[in-house]
Amino acid sequence: MIDRLADRALNRTVGRALPPVRADVAAFHVSIPVVDLLVGTLLFRRSLDRALRHGHVDLPRARAGGLDLAGFTIATRFPDELGLLSTPHFAALGLAPRGRRPIDLVEAFVRRLEGWAAASGGRLVLARTPADLDDVGRDGALRAFIGVQGGQAVGGDLRNVARLRALGVRMLGLAHVMDSDLAGSGSGSGAGGLTGFGREAIAECEAQGILVDLAHASPATIREAVPLLRRPFLISHTGFTAVSGGASRWRRYSPATRNIADDEARLVAAAGGLIGVTLATPLIGGATADAAVRSFEHALELAGPDQVALGSDFDGALPMPFDVRGLPSLTQALLDAGLGREVVVAVMGGNALRVLRA
Repeated sequence: MIDRLADRALNRTVGRALPPVRADVAAFHVSIPVVDLLVGTLLFRRSLDRALRHGHVDLPRARAGGLDLAGFTIATRFPDELGLLSTPHFAALGLAPRGRRPIDLVEAFVRRLEGWAAASGGRLVLARTPADLDDVGRDGALRAFIGVQGGQAVGGDLRNVARLRALGVRMLGLAHVMDSDLAGSGSGSGAGGLTGFGREAIAECEAQGILVDLAHASPATIREAVPLLRRPFLISHTGFTAVSGGASRWRRYSPATRNIADDEARLVAAAGGLIGVTLATPLIGGATADAAVRSFEHALELAGPDQVALGSDFDGALPMPFDVRGLPSLTQALLDAGLGREVVVAVMGGNALRVLRA
């Protein structure tokens, strides 16, 4: 019951009805690889196979929206280290009783995703290696790769990085909505930079072939991590304070603490990092496709066409202007804003595929 109530309350769609997608745009959207770097659906659902009237992603709606590949994310603690919300929530999902290690919770989520794939009749396929990405967009299946948000999953033991890789994790966020023993979060109580253990974890992630994700990281963490990174890395989902940067008097989490500043975006892009643009309405400053386009245009101005991707954060406990069925409308809005087709192909999937294959 707790999980269903949380899903309905947090994963809302608040935008108005989208305009019809023109036939030529619909055909174009179907013809290109559509990749979303981060969705949080695993954290709220027991199953994925049937269409729902709430939330943002399920298999029927994903196919209706032309989504070909998505990063299914796992978080082990929120909103604090005690897991005051996450512990009862995960228990309601039938996962991880109190006292289990974070790495065990990650494994439980991975096994659930494997179960979804096994029961899908080929409609959901796990992508654990670069070769698994070769058929993205070709066979009508939704492919999924696994990401983890928050260094809490490492549990203070570098050996767990190799265990994460063995489970198929392709992307690890150093921090989430709170600080971790790896790094400070922008919305964390300390919002500091990298720890010594965090520096070791970055090196181990790169050795294991896990993408380092700087989403949610504090400005200090971003500045200190970027010079250490030698392999492809990314910010999986973010907005920009120049577009939406309001602070909150009551919560540490706000656009001001969650979004990134222009200087940080330029630093990441200059080092070859990929920047995933969120669709969450508080972080893009509006509840329309045009608001999303403004964030994409800002990202392109700062980072260039090769370093921008989609990282919606669907089912990530934030309201959205549309659910996954609205992705063709996003493609149309990007084209109508004057972005060339080559740029739209890159932003909607090409850049993400390049980084994941690397």
